[in-house]
Order: sequence, then C-alpha cells, then structure tokens
Amino acid sequence: MAQDASSIEDEAFDFIIIGGGTAGLVLANRLTIDPKVSVLVIEAGADRLKDPKVTTPGLVSLMYDDPKYDWSFHTLPQENLYGKRVSHSRGKVVGGSSAINVLALIYPAQSSIDAWAKLGNKGWDWETLAPYYRKFHTFNAPSDETTEALATSYIDEAIQGKSGPIQSCFPEFHGPLGKAWPETFKNLNFALTSDPLSGQSTGGFTFLSSVDPRTRERSHAGSAYYAPIVDRPNLHLLTDTLVEKIVFAKSETATVTATGVQFTHKGSCQVRKARNEVLLCAGVFNSPQILELSGVGSSKLLQSHGINVVVESLNVGENLQDHPMTGMSFEVVDGLATRDMVRDPKIIKGAMEAYQSSRKGPMSSTAHSVASLPVVEFLSEKGRSELDQLLDTCARASATPESPPFQSSQHAIIRSILKSPNEGSIIIGLSNGQMHFNKALQKDIWGITDPGNFMSFLVALAHPFSRGTVHISSPSPSDPPAIDPRYLSHPMDVEILARHLRFIPTIAETQPLASLVKEGGRRLPENMDISSIDAAKEHCKRNLITNNHPCGTCAMLPYEKGGVVDERLRVFGVQGLRVVDASVFPMIPRGNIQSSVYAVAERAADLIKEDWQ
Repeated sequence: MAQDASSIEDEAFDFIIIGGGTAGLVLANRLTIDPKVSVLVIEAGADRLKDPKVTTPGLVSLMYDDPKYDWSFHTLPQENLYGKRVSHSRGKVVGGSSAINVLALIYPAQSSIDAWAKLGNKGWDWETLAPYYRKFHTFNAPSDETTEALATSYIDEAIQGKSGPIQSCFPEFHGPLGKAWPETFKNLNFALTSDPLSGQSTGGFTFLSSVDPRTRERSHAGSAYYAPIVDRPNLHLLTDTLVEKIVFAKSETATVTATGVQFTHKGSCQVRKARNEVLLCAGVFNSPQILELSGVGSSKLLQSHGINVVVESLNVGENLQDHPMTGMSFEVVDGLATRDMVRDPKIIKGAMEAYQSSRKGPMSSTAHSVASLPVVEFLSEKGRSELDQLLDTCARASATPESPPFQSSQHAIIRSILKSPNEGSIIIGLSNGQMHFNKALQKDIWGITDPGNFMSFLVALAHPFSRGTVHISSPSPSDPPAIDPRYLSHPMDVEILARHLRFIPTIAETQPLASLVKEGGRRLPENMDISSIDAAKEHCKRNLITNNHPCGTCAMLPYEKGGVVDERLRVFGVQGLRVVDASVFPMIPRGNIQSSVYAVAERAADLIKEDWQ
C-alpha cells in the first residue's frame, strides 16, 4: 500500500519498480501474486485514484498542463514547424498516462508488431504478443441499442479478453455523429474489414474505451491493477517520490549490476536495495533520462554534464518516434449537441448531475470514432507509380553518413506498409467539439474559445519515418529532459500527412456525415487553405500537434542496430536492470499505444518470472 519511506527504512526488496504508471503497475500486480516476492514501486506523482478528474471520462481535458496530474513536457523548438514547441501530456499520478489519456483502446496492426521481430527481436511477433492483448482486458458487450447505433457488430468475441483487469466497453451515450461515422466510411468504400483486435483491419469504426461499464468510470492501471491488491503485504508504494538515479555495483571482473535506487522522499535523499532486479518503467521521456543520470549512456554526453560513466550505451535516448497529428474543425448544423456546449454553466451543471446521479450523459464517455486508411490517391496505378517515385526521392534526400543504424531496416518496413493497399498509413479520429491545432499547450488545443458548435477531424501519421531524441539537459533529476522529436524531418512524412489532410473535406461532404455539417459554416483554423498539396503541407507545418504516443527511446533491438535492451528487455551491459514501458518499442505501432504498453508489460512479467523461478 502507499506509505511513508520511514516504514520500510531497513528493508530490501526482490524488485524495485521505478514508475507506478501503466507498465509499472502491471508488473507490480503480476509479480506480487507470489507472496514470497516483495516489490517496491516508486512513483513521482500522487495517488489520485478517487479524484473525479481521473475517474470521470468526460473531464479528461481538465488534467492537461496541470502539474497535479501531468508532467507537461515540451519539445525543443521544431525546425520544420517554424520553431513551434509541441507540448506532450504524460501522466504524473498513480496509473501514469493510463489515468489521464483519452481512454482509447485501439489495437495495432499485425504488421506493426511483426516488424519488431523482423528487426531482430525473437519472440516479439504478432503470434506471440496477441494473447497478451487479450490478457490485460475484459470485453463488455454493448446493449442492442448501442450495437445498432454505433455499428459495433464487427466485434469478434472469440478473440476478446475475458478476464483481464482493464474493463473495455462502448459508450452508451452517443449522438448523430457517432452513428453517422461508420456509415460514412461504408459509403466511401472504407467499411471496417474485421475486428481490429485481429490485427488485419482497415476502415472506419467505433472504438472501445477503457471504461468500466458498471460504474462508467475510467479503468486504468491504478484502478484495475493496483487498487484491488493494495493490501498485499509484499507490495509497497511510495508516491510523491523523485528517483535520482539507479545504484550500481561493479565486481572485480568489471561486471556492472543494478543493486538499488536512490530517491528523494519528503525532502530526504534515501536508497533502497533490490535483491533481484530494478525495473525501469518511468516512460518514454523519463526512462532514458534516469539511465543517463545513473551513468548509462553516451560517454560524451554524460561527461559534458559531469556524470561518471558506468556503462557506455550509445543508443539511450535515440530512436524517438511519435504520431504527429493535425486536422481541422467544421461547424455543425444548428441544434446538434457537441462538447462546445459545456461553455454554458447550466449545461455543464446538468451533465455533471446526470453523471453523478445515474452515470449517464456526456460525462460518461469521450470521443469514440476512428478510421485507418491508406492514401486514397495512391491506390490507382498512377498513384502507385507516384508513391514509388516519392519514396525513392525522399529516401535519397534523407540518407546521410550520420544516419542511425536502425534507419535503413525500419524505413524498408515502413515502405512495404505504405505500398500495401490493405494497410492504413493514417489514423483519422472524430472529436465532437472544436480543436485548435495551431496552439501549443494541450489545454489550449482542446479549449472552447470560439463561438459555435464544431466537429473536428484529427489526422495522425501512423508510420512516421522521422526519428528524434531525448537526452538529459542537466545533471539534475528535477530538470526536464531535452525532447527533440524532429517532426517532419523526413520529407516523406509531410507528403503522406498532407495527402490525407486533403481527403478530410471529402469525408465531411459524404452522407450521412455531410447532413450534420453546417452549410456555409465556419472552419478552424480560420482562413485555412488545403487547395493544393503545397498548401496542405504548409498547413501541416503550421498546425502540427502530438497524438501523445511517443515511444522508442530505449529500443529493444540488437545493440549494433541501435538497441538499449535485448529481447528479454534487459539493459545491455548491466545485470539486474530491465526497461518495461513504451520506450522499448523498436517501432511505433499503428493506433493508440495504450493497448501495446499493457501487452508488453504483461509479457515482461512472464519473462521476469521465468528468469527468477
């Protein structure tokens, strides 16, 4: 249970988990099933399991850029975005980002996961990982009314999770936009091809949410993996505790072993020892930061900050990937209810009362419409030829002597995905309210600042070519790392993104969605121009935000190909240290990464138990 460090002052633990977030709490739950195994979890944020902003689906945007919930990271100025600094929301509470995200359970394509094995990670293909996508969740069937309204009959219950901690369901509160979405894509010849959990689907559909249908509250790692086992005597949780570094010991044979963790708790610097392993689950930005602060990283970088080098690991903090996103908003017909209406105090009061009294109404759900598509204009014979030419031209433009060791193999996989008509190169989402893609802060992007009611189309690049970095900015653990995604640094990314953006008006003009768009209504951003491919590229550069899916900075790859951890997630050059979070993804999967973090953590728990039986 959550406690004070003084109560465990003289204890050593079998495992110390750095980070009580999505992955860390999966490990804590699974490892402490054995009563003989003791685990300490160290979390920088607070325990907000009962906080209404966390539990209420419709209040999610209120946590963004609030230091009580959000690390509120910002990138370095992005060269290809005219110097824009993009804000990233990462959960700083028990439950991590699963406690503040938009609750979307969107599963990856099989090709996304098979790519991990192709890059040299034996046992990390779709066949091996698919059971873990089922293990973490329980599917709850919708009502007949919802099945009809949201076209959810695509669900194959045989492949859904039946006993996992995370509860998944469809929203029982839905309006005309949710009903129109799958029908519109069917009319565009992009009807959903199969259950997304099969790994083989494209098209438009209503996605599952990580919401408990019994309470209509968020189901996240804190509430589902931690809360039910809070009284296990072999599990200990320290909150509001900042990890400073991992402690190492070096043997006479120069073997380096992680032996514990140094942290600050209530103003006191302390160390706790780990008998078996330290498990680093601090997330895509904090995990490489903690490795570097501990002396694991590039010697040139570490020495520039006065940090003693324990293990030379050139790839720590490299290979950063994300789903860059842009979009536009359309004003809807008069009388159509959207999220924008909560600007009226009476409406928000009524919505909260409905939720508190009966768990119904708009506060019980978030957006739930999405689509995965290839670039439409590349599907023709002429289009395929143009795609080949673009890929060749952009490949030559991006190749340099300084290219990272993973670039050629990763780019070859992305190229094969883009050339397949059965693979989606974009994720398009629908938000029932206005969005401001020209803003930097998350709270401003989602802010209701303009008059009128809108629907917004979000266009996120599924398989970016661009790669960035995350590195320490100082030797202090209190200073945020320097985050440089290098958005759109590979020219192919803006080519793909711009072409998908230009398809958005076609979607909005297709029935039945077209009947909900106000004739002559406003669009956001104001005065936007996507009339040509060059104009659309300019829109992307000036209106790019993140889909909050960063990963890859402690990549699971062979060391010579840019890896930080091996296929058992053990850090190269160190004994007793693993990384388990989105930073180990060698390539970003299509769709929201929440489900993949859960699946990887579930498999990691099995690997750890195998190694310590």
